[in-house]
Amino acid sequence: MLLRTVARFSLLLGAAAIRLPGIPLVEVEITSTAYSDDESEGVVKAPPYNTTYYFDQLIDHNDPSRGTFQQRFWHSAEYYEPGGPIILMNAGEVNGAAYYGYVTNSTINGVLAQKYHGAAIVLEHRFFGLSNPIANLNTESLELLTVNQTIEDHVYFAQNVVLPNMDAGDQVKPNQAPWVLIGGSYPGALVSWTMAAYPDVFWIGYASSATVHSQVDFWQYFEPIRKNMPANCSADVQAVVTYLDEVSSSSDVTAQEALRSKFGMADYDNHYLAEALRWDLWEWQNIQPTAGYDGTTFWKFCDALEWKEEEGVAADPGGWGLEHAVNAWGTWFQGKYFKPLPAPYSNIASELFKPELKRADIPVDDSGRSWTWLTCTEVGLSLDGPPVGQGGIVSRQLTPWDDAEYCTSLFPERFPTAELPNVAALDAYSGWDVKNDRLFFANGINDPWLEATVSAVNSTAVSTDRQPIGLSNGFHATDLVMRLAAPDPTIVAVQNSFLEYAGVWLAEFKPY
Repeated sequence: MLLRTVARFSLLLGAAAIRLPGIPLVEVEITSTAYSDDESEGVVKAPPYNTTYYFDQLIDHNDPSRGTFQQRFWHSAEYYEPGGPIILMNAGEVNGAAYYGYVTNSTINGVLAQKYHGAAIVLEHRFFGLSNPIANLNTESLELLTVNQTIEDHVYFAQNVVLPNMDAGDQVKPNQAPWVLIGGSYPGALVSWTMAAYPDVFWIGYASSATVHSQVDFWQYFEPIRKNMPANCSADVQAVVTYLDEVSSSSDVTAQEALRSKFGMADYDNHYLAEALRWDLWEWQNIQPTAGYDGTTFWKFCDALEWKEEEGVAADPGGWGLEHAVNAWGTWFQGKYFKPLPAPYSNIASELFKPELKRADIPVDDSGRSWTWLTCTEVGLSLDGPPVGQGGIVSRQLTPWDDAEYCTSLFPERFPTAELPNVAALDAYSGWDVKNDRLFFANGINDPWLEATVSAVNSTAVSTDRQPIGLSNGFHATDLVMRLAAPDPTIVAVQNSFLEYAGVWLAEFKPY
């Protein structure tokens, strides 16, 4: 809780926010229910799901002479039978140790393995968690953190790994058994990009909430939120943000300070306030169909704006209007984000940013730094304000250049001056124009990342029997987790559709 408060406070000191997409966590028992025969010990349980394995991955696929590093993975063969599919998921922009649940039938991965007698694997992304080609996150080391290197990791792993607890040998190579690549969010995009680059390695792909379209300015992140949040809350948020932009562009310094004071930010400038007002909106990404009121901060935020406790009444769809919205949001904001830090942490934020505290080697297992590197160099997707003429729930003061400035502060050796990421390099993997055989896309209309997927309004992708696109009422990567999908029949229908297609496609596979 303290670290979260400090992280938010650090934004007030000048750090532009980089939002990690991420996939849902899955809570499962660590012990497998599967058993296997052992002549010496009789019948014994399979290894726990959280057993960590290591693969000797190439440090640099462009220069194999640099050697290998140990890339972590988690694996379950409890449903495996010879000839069954090998199901691989890249955990993405996280420490993979918390995501071993994706080898179980609590997820679409494990259900696919159970239904078609396959084995499931979760692979930790290079430079996340403890899978580091170089044992630090210095700028020079992070030059090896690219989309291309990650795609090559998938291919090299599939072609060379010896999977434990299977004794299957070459029978699990991609030419001997069908490999299935699964991912959600950024790793979902990696599914599409990997199959575009290597169409003959992975027989089937499942890409959930896959952000395949490359763009720098991703103001559309907030559009599914604006459209699907309660109408009264949306109206009042827009009223506050519009007023913030109007007063910021005026010469009325008194009005500007008065507005900032409502949010406890009188000593900061208007741009910091514009950045900070995104925090509550980001809570939307944590919503799933199983989350009730008590577990969803976003609904509590909207209630703080729209419910008048003393009168027992909520605003109509048009909201209460600017005056009430500013007061209510300001009260909520200060109560949530500006609680005093206990000693000895009261000065921790300023201490963290002292130049003299910069270290020669930056420690590993910092997902925020690694993900920010990817957004600074290739991925882009800056979560900023809408263009003029487009209604929005975030300030137009926010532009991709805010994130570019942040990149210069984190990686000055690579970015001595601010520059926008080279997202055009990802066009090589087809983006919305992707045409990969046996690739299934699953998206949700409530996902804030929707407009970067093949289900975006401007997408050119068309659903076919060889590359189906399933669209549900889901949120971000909801369809990956069976428990999250269960309450909504539209999400379950997408899952079932994939499982049916997978059966047809697996039957088409012939060893070669």
